[in-house]
Amino acid sequence: MAEDGAEWWSEETVAVVTGASRGIGLEVCRQLADKGLTVVMTARKPQERLSEPAQLFLQEAAEAGKKKIIFHTLDITQQQSVMDFVDWLKQHVGFVDILVNNAGVNNSAIDWGAVESDDNDKRAVMGHLVWANGTSDRYKSARGCLETNFYGTKRLTKALLPLLRPSSHKPRIVNVSSRYGLLWPLRDEELRKQLCHTVNLTEEKIDQVLDMFLEDVKSEKGMDRWPSNLPTYSISKISLNAYTRLLALQLHDKACVNSVHPGYVMTDMNFGIGDISPAEGAAYLVRVALLPPGGPSGHNFLESKDVGF
Repeated sequence: MAEDGAEWWSEETVAVVTGASRGIGLEVCRQLADKGLTVVMTARKPQERLSEPAQLFLQEAAEAGKKKIIFHTLDITQQQSVMDFVDWLKQHVGFVDILVNNAGVNNSAIDWGAVESDDNDKRAVMGHLVWANGTSDRYKSARGCLETNFYGTKRLTKALLPLLRPSSHKPRIVNVSSRYGLLWPLRDEELRKQLCHTVNLTEEKIDQVLDMFLEDVKSEKGMDRWPSNLPTYSISKISLNAYTRLLALQLHDKACVNSVHPGYVMTDMNFGIGDISPAEGAAYLVRVALLPPGGPSGHNFLESKDVGF
């Protein structure tokens, strides 16, 4: 492995970042751009409807003459949007060296009245895996969460695989995960085994687990086998972690694929509650994206620590 800190990248290195209109995704774009890479910044909304910080970032980049920061609309939940983006990328950029799959949602409904009656607060809800009262998942919102966090991420990743540029340092895929994506909160031992054994893991097996989850949500039965807190969000990240391991195995020496939990970050998704800023969380993602050649693949990082799944 090359020495830590050795810069293998240049302004010709292309990084695609999803969900980059605000928060962690925007900060990932900023930090990669500061390191001199070409950054393709994407979000569901068109540029004129981006958040004020995102528009300011693009404006400042344009005024400074930084032509290596490019914005393009992309909705990973829509096949046509993904196809349009890939076609544009082929024509205007040509290849990808780094893909940061940051786009994600949490569609779990939280009954704040129940929270108050249980003498809990927002931080307790978001911060403790075992807290369950006042949390509910409905089929439509559950399906929407999985469509973004898992299926959409997989859709875009597969579409971009032919554009990954072969190199001695290998292209990088970084999936933004969560501590909620660890396997232990999954309360069914057989399901844990199904997602844990990488050698026998397949996309079909992951899809079967998600189909089973959605059926349980629809019937409102069998939920005792799933994580007790934020079950939809959790299973979406558990599945994403499983796909990380599977893709790393499939790509073998062609690319490095890793999952990263960026920490308990203050974002809109968790009501601004957290211990670190989006910039601090983004730094953990950028670190893994820019690991020296010969680095790990198929691993899961909790902030800077290389841990199991």
